[in-house]
Amino acid sequence: MSRAEMDALGWDACDVILVTGDAYIDHPSFGMALVGRLLEARGYRVGIISQPDWRS
Repeated sequence: MSRAEMDALGWDACDVILVTGDAYIDHPSFGMALVGRLLEARGYRVGIISQPDWRS
């Protein structure tokens, strides 16, 4: 999630940030998508950071 995406949603901050080493695909066969959507359905503002730079 980028700052621009948060601004478009009217968010000043995320309630939960999920970090995964995999690519993010919004599909029920991917665990991070399930967890993110479940939290979002419960009213949390969820940010997902996928594939962080492992060299830094």
